[in-house]
Amino acid sequence: VHCSTYNASAMMRGAGSITFVSGGVLVLVAWALAATALPTPYSALTSVLAEPLGLLLVVLAWRFRRSRLAIAATVVGIANLLLRGLFVQQLGQTTSIELSLLAFLFAFNLGVVVLLRDHPLAHPRTLVHATAVTVQLPIAAGLLHVVGQATSASAPLSSWLRLLESRDLILLMFLIAAVFAALAFAARRGTFEVAVAWVLVAGALAFLGGRGVTGAPLLMAAAQLTLLFALVEDSYRLAYHDGLTGLPGRRAFDEAMRLLDGDHTIAMVDIDHFKRFNDRHGHEAGDQALRMVADELSRVGGGGRAYRYGGEEFAVLFPGVSIADARDAIEQLRAAVAKRGFSIRSPKRPRKKPERPIRSGKPVQRVTLTISAGLAERTLKNPDSGAVLRAADAALYRAKRAGRNRVLAQGLRARRRRTATRGSNAPKV
Repeated sequence: VHCSTYNASAMMRGAGSITFVSGGVLVLVAWALAATALPTPYSALTSVLAEPLGLLLVVLAWRFRRSRLAIAATVVGIANLLLRGLFVQQLGQTTSIELSLLAFLFAFNLGVVVLLRDHPLAHPRTLVHATAVTVQLPIAAGLLHVVGQATSASAPLSSWLRLLESRDLILLMFLIAAVFAALAFAARRGTFEVAVAWVLVAGALAFLGGRGVTGAPLLMAAAQLTLLFALVEDSYRLAYHDGLTGLPGRRAFDEAMRLLDGDHTIAMVDIDHFKRFNDRHGHEAGDQALRMVADELSRVGGGGRAYRYGGEEFAVLFPGVSIADARDAIEQLRAAVAKRGFSIRSPKRPRKKPERPIRSGKPVQRVTLTISAGLAERTLKNPDSGAVLRAADAALYRAKRAGRNRVLAQGLRARRRRTATRGSNAPKV
């Protein structure tokens, strides 16, 4: 199925926006506080905050099956532990080989994990990765320290080891990891990728920013909190947004219904003969049809907001809008859906376009979809949103019984089909 005007990325508009704002605020606040002398009790608390936050994130990652979150939280927690212990006395001074290695591995590990996919924490691949991350930092730093002492008399080898102290090399590693995070976000539109970008910023400031002993733990705590915000936002999107269409889902609709106050209109929208379309062209085509209709619904006018109600059915809420104005908006929606079409192609068509396409010789079948809608508004007969919803649903079924591809509003005469939808050569589904 091909729909040239459908834009999938538009349906995921806003993914990671909360994490982007909250992560930036957290890092900036931590960076500002690092320049001040915190009272001793607060300083003692903030210096160890990243570790318990990391443990909390690992537990939540286990519950939500987010292996990447667990690994990222482990990287930040161990880095903070080493900064407080092994290397804390060297912060704010000339960068040591051990500290440079820690910064390099910090960026490297985050750059790798952002490219991976999530697995359950008990998955063998996750266990191996988590174990490697847990032991690599202290072991690598310890070995490097021993080698550095053993080769202190060897000028050539010592000079090679000193290359690790280059701030430019560390910054380059952070920039490469940030590019990986940006590319992963462009491909997946996930909140985790946004969070990792801010974690990298916090890490770069901790290692290269020169804020000293107080600043690094504060920035690491801000990094863990950013990961936590990402998990909260991601969980919210899973609960309140429909993953297929990108529209708010049934739970979001129920919440919006609960908060409705005053006059309002509700429209129930259904794709005509959707089961027949699904049976004839397959579920992949059916999913594309749902996305196409949802794309039009996301642009509905008249002050309405669309929701995926279930299956091929959608709901549109019009707070403070009369039924006449809402019907005009839904009628425009109906006409827009009927105007758009699908090109049904062979199931044997390869997913990737070949270098030399071979024409099958069979004509491409083009079909159109139509929708039916029923509207109702708050009245004395429908005193609450539940009654309005039931009345809109009843109006929808009357529209379908009357022939489909029409809008029927309770108390108003149904509009006839527009002549533009008649006489079309494209077969109706």
